Amino acid sequence: MKIKRMVKRLFAVGTGVAMLGATAMGAMAADLKDYPTQFSTDGTFNGYFVVGEKASSTDNLAMTDIAASMKVVKSAAKTAVTTVEGDAWRVGTSSQQYELANNNASDSSIAGERITAITTSVSKSDLAALADGTFATNAQTYPYKQYLYFDNPTTSSQIVKYTKNTDAEPEVTDTHFYQASSTNIARYRLEFTSTAQSKLYDTSDVEVSTGVKLRDFEGKVIKMLGKEYTIVQARRDSGDYDSVTLTLMSGTTGDTLLEGETKTYTVGGKEYEISANYVDTTNAKFTINGEQTSKLQQGDTYVLKDKTEIGVSEVLYQGYAGGVHSASFYIGATKMVLKDTTITDTVSSDDLKVGSETQDGAEVVIQGTNTSSTFSVRTIDVNVTSPDNLWVGKNDKLSASLTRAGEKAGILMGGAFDIEYKGLTEEETHEIGLRTSSSRKYVLKLYDADNKLVDIPVAYEEQQYNLTQGSESYTNADGSRKALVLVEKPIYRNDYFVLSQGTPSSGSGKSYLLQYRGADNTGKSNPKIKFKNEGSGEVLEYSVSTTMPLATIQLGGYSFQVVNHTTMATDDFQVNISLNGDGDYSDSTRVNFVDYYSSQWAIANTTTNGSVTIGNSTEPAYIAITVTTPNGNDYDNQYPSDMMFNISAGASNVLSATMATATGMTLLTPDGVTDKSYGYTSMGTFVTWNNPSNDADEFILKYPKKQLLPLLYVTTGATTTTTTSAADMVAVTVVDATKLDSEVADVKAQNLVVVGGPCVNSVAAELMGNPTDCTEGFAPGKARVKLFENGDKVAMLVAGYSGADTRLAGKVVAHRSKEMSGKEVEIEGTTYSDATIGAPTTKTVVATTETTTQ
Repeated sequence: MKIKRMVKRLFAVGTGVAMLGATAMGAMAADLKDYPTQFSTDGTFNGYFVVGEKASSTDNLAMTDIAASMKVVKSAAKTAVTTVEGDAWRVGTSSQQYELANNNASDSSIAGERITAITTSVSKSDLAALADGTFATNAQTYPYKQYLYFDNPTTSSQIVKYTKNTDAEPEVTDTHFYQASSTNIARYRLEFTSTAQSKLYDTSDVEVSTGVKLRDFEGKVIKMLGKEYTIVQARRDSGDYDSVTLTLMSGTTGDTLLEGETKTYTVGGKEYEISANYVDTTNAKFTINGEQTSKLQQGDTYVLKDKTEIGVSEVLYQGYAGGVHSASFYIGATKMVLKDTTITDTVSSDDLKVGSETQDGAEVVIQGTNTSSTFSVRTIDVNVTSPDNLWVGKNDKLSASLTRAGEKAGILMGGAFDIEYKGLTEEETHEIGLRTSSSRKYVLKLYDADNKLVDIPVAYEEQQYNLTQGSESYTNADGSRKALVLVEKPIYRNDYFVLSQGTPSSGSGKSYLLQYRGADNTGKSNPKIKFKNEGSGEVLEYSVSTTMPLATIQLGGYSFQVVNHTTMATDDFQVNISLNGDGDYSDSTRVNFVDYYSSQWAIANTTTNGSVTIGNSTEPAYIAITVTTPNGNDYDNQYPSDMMFNISAGASNVLSATMATATGMTLLTPDGVTDKSYGYTSMGTFVTWNNPSNDADEFILKYPKKQLLPLLYVTTGATTTTTTSAADMVAVTVVDATKLDSEVADVKAQNLVVVGGPCVNSVAAELMGNPTDCTEGFAPGKARVKLFENGDKVAMLVAGYSGADTRLAGKVVAHRSKEMSGKEVEIEGTTYSDATIGAPTTKTVVATTETTTQ
């Protein structure tokens, strides 16, 4: 059997070489990692799929696999996912989300979902720093548990809301985590499962009932909120034996120096040369990088000029000849003092002390018992209360907010925990709302059930104080008034009407805006009635039946029946339509419009000054539009505030719209902004009210497909934040985009996906430079995916040595394209899931007697 060879066509040589030259010279910007974006314009395939006229069926199958699986990012659906890495608990549980507050009251009075509404405490399952621990004395080991409690009872604190941060300079209006002054931030608790005990000693370490020294605790290590501390001193007050003071110390680096000894330590990338200059029975002095400390007793700290702290954990002085004189210390030290004068009650006597500073608002409560021989500790609580109103903006921390407010961030257990706000989740949104099409017209811009934007003509100013519900004057002749019909009454030619079916509360509500375009009288042959779908632009044409209903409009899987209102013996007769699809044509209940993202819009007329004439009835002079969120599955438990907009015609022949105060939405105007106000609902809908002084108002809603949620974290230790893009993928639309190789006149004129190699596809041969041996560059069991570029056009070759190899390559492109990169890859294997994708290795194949099908 002979190897199949393609006849070399002279006119193709230059083309193939030119395209290969572009590749070799590195002029191509195309890369397989970007596939299939090169072949998609606005979601539609922008080239041709090409197979050989004489190719086997496997090449056609490979082409089908590639075409059917081609997907691109839907540009409007781009979102981002933010995560905090490290020891962090995002506020929220699998059964309850932490939600944004509604702007439904004055700024200071907004109530929302507090942390305590999600959970009253977090523990080791939420934060690693709250892991169970053991406290070991010489006598015994005492297990303990740790918790952070959230006891804030105030509904206007510890919420995320759109608010003015008056502490910022300049003032910032945005979403913030808000902590009100004098409200609880958190309560840390360490709880021994059996009380930790120490015998009582005097300062000479003699056991005595009046002893003030809790020697069994001193020098022992305890881990609190992930930080390891040494209890350098544990004492009772003389004469107040129910009191206790625990001095704890931790540090980056700890060591013990003999008197006169010098060593160098590295802390935070900086070197510290430390000498123990002096040690006596109670004190030690050091020199650090030439800076001399004062005399320091056990538990004392000293702050160096660079703000680094050194703390003494133990002083040892043996007064006899040859005795040891040494001092143990921490460099980069943190000292924390916990004191309570009465361990038998639940009242705090002292605030936490960090370093030498008392942390106002961090109340210490130590509970236990005291006998003539034993001092016992059952629990240690630090109840942290906010000393000021605090605003934590996006990518900010509570500790930073405390510092900006001139308060001490040490109240957060010496920086052991924090609260971080990363803003709102990012979801796909679309912009809807009440917009002006002129100073005398209002439209509602919403999306119908097919996600098509429609302009609903809700208001036209007839004259001073008078309105029409529609896009033109009601006084216009029949066919020109273009009224908006929302109740089942006669519809004239060119009137607009809304069709709505389904159950909005379950998410099945669907709405469309249509216009009646007229009808033929029944005296004509094959009479038609027409409606325009305002979303798609499509004209729906139905044959007119002489039996009722005369036509049925089919949209969104629902049916809407049409009957005549006036005689069908004349053209463009008036009709009645079952707007809600129930088969009734005279229902007085107005239909509502359900937007594609499920918000519901009710349009109604309300009695007020003036009148609106619609049909033969007198209607009130303003139109009220109410926006609700009917589907409870769209949010968690914080119902998004309803919104009501009132449209009225003023004396100056200019329409105006206001937000009705009865709805509870209270918008904010940022500092330095005029004629605009903003706010959020708990759905995450961002509301903008444009209120120019000499023009019609507008209300614009940036409405999310999925509820936006606050990204609030309780953290311990160092954390990092990463944000990654996420998006919906949509199939690329392929219409009339296949060609045989014989139908392609110029390989440079369009984008191409070429399936099959040079032996069976003349376009592939041309791309490859029309090799004399059509198998050149291919090897049995292997396939190639290769990009060629010429100017703005790109071609992708998908081909193997045999038809089976080509089919495998097609499946890999269909299912594993994200693993491809560069200008070319080689594919080898038996199934697409286990195939290897790598750099090309194939060299020219020596001719054999095997027939190739490619």
